[in-house]
Amino acid sequence: MPVPTSIDPTTWVDGAPFAAHLVHLCSTTGLPWSLVAAYAGVPLRTAERLLAPSRRSRLRRLPRSVAQRLIAVTPEELRRLRTSRVPAESCSRRVGHLLGRGVPLAHLARELGCSPDLIARLADGSPATVTAEVALRARVACETADRASLQQALHAA
Repeated sequence: MPVPTSIDPTTWVDGAPFAAHLVHLCSTTGLPWSLVAAYAGVPLRTAERLLAPSRRSRLRRLPRSVAQRLIAVTPEELRRLRTSRVPAESCSRRVGHLLGRGVPLAHLARELGCSPDLIARLADGSPATVTAEVALRARVACETADRASLQQALHAA
C-alpha cells in the first residue's frame, strides 16, 4: 500500500474556529470542556489539544468529521442535560467502578456535580434515573480516570 505524501485538504479543517466554538459552549453553559467534548463525541485528548494554551501544542487542524460533530452542538442542547433524565444503570456502574478504584465519595460527588447522598445511592443501584449531566459526568470521570494527570489529582484529594 502506498504511503500518502500529503494530507487531503477535504478531510482536515482549521481548528481555530472549532476551538472558539468549544470555548463559547463552555462559557455560555458553565460546563467544562471535557463534558462538552464528550457530549459532542469529540475525543477528550483532541478537545484538550484544541484548547492548549501553548501555540506549540495546540491542535491546528482536525478531522472534518470531528469538527462537524462539535459545531453541531448548541448551548440549548447542553443546558437540557441538567433537566433531561436518563436511566441510571450505566451511571451506577461507573460510580461503583470509581469508588472501587479508591476515589473518595466526596470527591466523586464534586466531580459529578451532585450530593454525596446521590453518589451513595448510585453505588447501591437504587435510583432509576439521573440527569443526563450527571450520567455524562460519570462517563467522563471514568474515561479520564486512567490518565496520569487525573490520577495525581485524585491521589492529592
